[in-house]
Amino acid sequence: MALILLLTISIFSTNAIANSSLPACPDEVGAEKPLLLTATSPSQLLYADTLFDDNDFDGAILEFKRYIFYNPQSNVLDYALYRIGQSYYYSQRPINAQKSFERLLKDYPQSPLRLYTRFMLGKTFMDNEDFPRARKEFHLITKSNIDKKLSAQAKYLEAWSYLSERDWYSAVAEFRKVGQFQPFTSFEGSPDNPLSIKAERLANETLASIRLSRKSPTLARWMSTFLPGSGQIYAGKITNGLISTAFNAAFIYLLVDSLRDKRYVDAVGVYIIGARFYWGNIYNAKQSALEYNQRIEERLLEKLKNL
Repeated sequence: MALILLLTISIFSTNAIANSSLPACPDEVGAEKPLLLTATSPSQLLYADTLFDDNDFDGAILEFKRYIFYNPQSNVLDYALYRIGQSYYYSQRPINAQKSFERLLKDYPQSPLRLYTRFMLGKTFMDNEDFPRARKEFHLITKSNIDKKLSAQAKYLEAWSYLSERDWYSAVAEFRKVGQFQPFTSFEGSPDNPLSIKAERLANETLASIRLSRKSPTLARWMSTFLPGSGQIYAGKITNGLISTAFNAAFIYLLVDSLRDKRYVDAVGVYIIGARFYWGNIYNAKQSALEYNQRIEERLLEKLKNL
């Protein structure tokens, strides 16, 4: 079996393109391949690696699987499985990627790629919005702290998992832990711009933004209880609030007019219809406040992604 040198272990190949909608960990930009094959490595493996570098992920999957099939005793099957998982991930097949990474961890628990496999598995869970499972994988990486750069990246994405769940204060706390692992983790090719600095910027911006004015759903509901439509106006839906006020005022007028003229049957009908509008007005006030807060949070997330 040809010798394979473990020269550099990292997360992604130089040419691989991530398709995740979540922000990439800055350190991933321009990262080297997890294993560097020598000129004497098996030609089939070198060819599969070339296909991977050219973003021909279907071709790479086929060749890596072929290598595994014809070389069941090879000492680099973990590498082939890792590349298969990456190929599935970059070609937006997260379920297949997850199976490949989980198989690698099960069959090769002592593989030098195990932590990097957990990182990729965590990213797969992130893309599937399974944030608790993603954090579990990232936590295992940071707990080991074998590779400080990898641990910093894992902590960075762990913080983003909390942001995605709108758990703002937990995200701030995790961003501020990035520097504990590697204060000088560079990103975007700039050694003067460490990952810890970006994480601290995100923490500060998040903390400042979550203190912005939000609308209380409880307050909106009570406002519309005592003055129909006022809760919607408070939540920013002025037109809806004014319409609600007008409708409820009209029903109150009709109800009083019916009672004054002793038209009790009419009064009952007006009351039944008016009550639906009244309680609907209270419910809509609460929903309007929730929608307002959701818009604020979505704008905040977009702002943080673009920092």
